[in-house]
Amino acid sequence: MYCKKKNNKIEGVPSFYKKSSIHLTGKNNKIIFGKNCNIINCRIKLYGNSTLVLGENCHFENTLIMLTDSEARFGDNTEASRVTVTSTGNSLLDLGAGSVICGEFDMRNKGIIKAKRLWTTWGPHIAANHGKIEFGDGGTADSIIYNSDFHPMYDLEGNLQNEEQDVIIGNQVWIGRKCFIFKGAKIGDGSIISSGTYTGKEIPPHSLVAGNPGRIVRRDIVWAVKDKPELKKHFPLAPDDEEAFRAFYHEAYEVNRTIKQRKGCLWLNWLRVYMAFISSKK
Repeated sequence: MYCKKKNNKIEGVPSFYKKSSIHLTGKNNKIIFGKNCNIINCRIKLYGNSTLVLGENCHFENTLIMLTDSEARFGDNTEASRVTVTSTGNSLLDLGAGSVICGEFDMRNKGIIKAKRLWTTWGPHIAANHGKIEFGDGGTADSIIYNSDFHPMYDLEGNLQNEEQDVIIGNQVWIGRKCFIFKGAKIGDGSIISSGTYTGKEIPPHSLVAGNPGRIVRRDIVWAVKDKPELKKHFPLAPDDEEAFRAFYHEAYEVNRTIKQRKGCLWLNWLRVYMAFISSKK
C-alpha cells in the first residue's frame, strides 16, 4: 500500500488483525509487517518521518506505538503485551529476535534503546534521552532504567551539571523488581540486581548487588531460570573460563513465548489494514 503524494507505505499484511487501528500522519512513514504477524487491540500512530518494522511471527496485543521522526524495530518472534512505545526526535528502539516484553519504552532527542534479546515482566519503564540504553541478552522486572535526568541542571555560571550517560547492561543480567538503574550504570554479564536496588555504578560480571545505594554483596555467582539437574555437569566453573559460562547459560537461561500465533482471513485482514491506511491519508 503506497501513497505517492505523502510517501507513506505499508508493506505486508498481518495474519491476524483485530480491534486495532493504524494512523499515518504527515509524510515519509513506513510500516513493515513480517510474515505471520498478529496485531490485536493495538494502536499504531506514525506522525511523520517514522518507520516501524515487525519481524516474522511477531505477536502484539494491547499495545500502543507512537513514533515521530523515529524508528522502532522488533525482531522475529517478538511477543509484546501491554506495551507503550513513545519516540520523538530521531530516536530508535531496536529489540532483537525472541524478545518477550511488556512495559513502557520512551526515547527522546536521539535516544536509543537496543537489546540483543529482552524479556520484561510486570511492566518496567525504560527511557533514553540524548544517548543510549543497551541490553545484551537479558531482562528486567518492573524497574526504572534511565540514562538521563530529563531536566537540565546548571551551576550559577551556566555550566551544565547533569549530562546524560549511557547505560550498558550485559548478557544474562537479572534485574529484580522495583530497582532503579541510573545513568552511567555498566552491569557486567551474569550479574543479579536484587529487588529494590538503586545503582548507577560499574558492576563486574557475575556479581550480586543489593541495597540503596547498591553494593556488591556476593561475587562469582551464576543463576538459572529454573533449577535443572542437567546444570550440575557444568560445575565447577572457573572465573576466567568464558566458554564454560556460555555453555552453562545455554542451558540455564531460557525465554519461552507464552502465546500461540493466530491466523485469520488474509483478505479480510488486508481490507482492514487498507481501510486504516486510506482513512489516515485524509
